[in-house]
Amino acid sequence: MIRINLLPGARKAAGPATGGTQGWIIGYLVAAAICIIALVFVYLNKKRSLNEQLAQNQALQGTIEDLEAESANIDTVRAELERSRQLETVVNDLQRARYGPTSVLMEISRILSAGGGPTVDPQRLEELRRQNPLAGVNTQWDPRRLWLTEFLEEDRECTIRGTGKTNEDVAEFLRRLTLSEQFEQVELVKTEGGEDQETHLAVINFELTCRVIY
Repeated sequence: MIRINLLPGARKAAGPATGGTQGWIIGYLVAAAICIIALVFVYLNKKRSLNEQLAQNQALQGTIEDLEAESANIDTVRAELERSRQLETVVNDLQRARYGPTSVLMEISRILSAGGGPTVDPQRLEELRRQNPLAGVNTQWDPRRLWLTEFLEEDRECTIRGTGKTNEDVAEFLRRLTLSEQFEQVELVKTEGGEDQETHLAVINFELTCRVIY
């Protein structure tokens, strides 16, 4: 009977198998080292990008804070300008309240003076005359035909009472007030017949309202 001893061959074959396993282990280690190096590189790159982004964010935050500070200054300046405008408005109102009544009385004096008339822009007057030839004043009117008995003004709202010799005299006075740049919303409230106490002649008593501009 023939016997074959396989053990020596098996031991001889084991040598190359062990060397192959060591090669695989070394390969794994090299691959692992390469992966670790790659991950470290990626980590460092990401960290550098993150640091750059953080630096940009800090710069932007500084810019925002500067702009907010400038905006706060702008708001302060605007508030000061607004207070200045309000103060200027108050001063102008006080000046108008101080000198306005005087200018109104001077305008009334011009309206009721011989050869006088209301203060009116010439271009506006010409335009009114083109629309209505009777819109102007009667330069031949004698202002002594009309006199005022009462002039009341409160908060620029006026009530004027007076007497004219005829309705035409009252109409002329009303027309002159309407044309004047210092009066607006002129409205005749009423007229009624009367008698002059000195001459005992028939007269027209009137009352009108208007608003003064000053």
